[in-house]
Amino acid sequence: MLYKRMAGRFGLTLAALVIVVLPACSADDETTTESQAAPATEEPAAPDDEVPADADASDDEGPADADGSDDAAGGDRQTGDGATRTVDHALGTSEVPVEPRRIVSLDSIQTLDSIVALGAEDRLVGRINLSGSDDPFWLDVDIDAVPLLGTWPNLSIEEILAADPDLVVGYQNAAEALGPAAGDAVPVVAVAPTAGVTNPRWQDVLRGVGAAIDEAAAADALIADYDARLDEVVAGLPDDFAGRNVLVLLGQGGVTGFAMGPSATPAEVFDRVGLEVSPSLDGQGDFVQLSEEIVPDLPADVALMLDFDGGATDWNAVLADQPAYAANPAIGDGVVVVDGSLWLNAGPLGQLLLLDELVEVLAP
Repeated sequence: MLYKRMAGRFGLTLAALVIVVLPACSADDETTTESQAAPATEEPAAPDDEVPADADASDDEGPADADGSDDAAGGDRQTGDGATRTVDHALGTSEVPVEPRRIVSLDSIQTLDSIVALGAEDRLVGRINLSGSDDPFWLDVDIDAVPLLGTWPNLSIEEILAADPDLVVGYQNAAEALGPAAGDAVPVVAVAPTAGVTNPRWQDVLRGVGAAIDEAAAADALIADYDARLDEVVAGLPDDFAGRNVLVLLGQGGVTGFAMGPSATPAEVFDRVGLEVSPSLDGQGDFVQLSEEIVPDLPADVALMLDFDGGATDWNAVLADQPAYAANPAIGDGVVVVDGSLWLNAGPLGQLLLLDELVEVLAP
């Protein structure tokens, strides 16, 4: 069984997909990171859109809650020009504008997806792309209207500050690397912890962005809507959908050699629809390097290939030429090929698309 997305291919490389913790850069140095890395073949990796041009907008006092209550993520609101609130996040606390007007996103995946999902794309004044990547094809906005301020792994704090942001948001590792260089010039908020994880949960990223931009209630509502949609999907599944074992391979450059383990964050959605991701790989890491000796006997009812070649590789032909993979019955029957960027790192908007696609391509 073979499925390929025909529209909106993502050029995101495997090297840009699994989050790893980075050391903070010195405030005196140009900020340089290796933001996100994924399994390499040698060894397992560690784990509408108009940009606001009015700079004065950042000086406006943001609206207080109708009931006068404190923000859910921080302390008391201040009043007057330059009003701020305290936001708690993975790196500590930051004083951010009550209603940030000029936001820079430090990644083009989950953080950017969350900002758009919360309806704040018109407040974006800059974005950072991962090396070799495009923007998420599933975002129904003109992201090209938002200035591209840099690309990992090389990034200049001067270029970010030139956009005159009043808030910078991103994963913990990126925020930690940028924070010392930013100093007091702009608050840098880590929207999700990355210490000790390969991929943050999209729900955590969304909540972190919601807290940072004063949209915590809206973030919780989006998660509740997703859960409700998921319940509807599960209720409509055929009886023979659940209980199957899915082998999830990752492929780039015509080469595969890694499989998703059941502990990986992206495996959560499989579990929630009643599918198991390679339970035989449990305890071996989120992404497991496969040896030719174990591949033929890996138990699976269906095999899925997360494609990072933009549809350019015929994965079934590639695997048929590799005896160890061809000998596995599920792989030999034909792998289901899907867009790896969507399936591995989608934010709240991408997750809705992923959910529908998962049910479609993995139907018995």
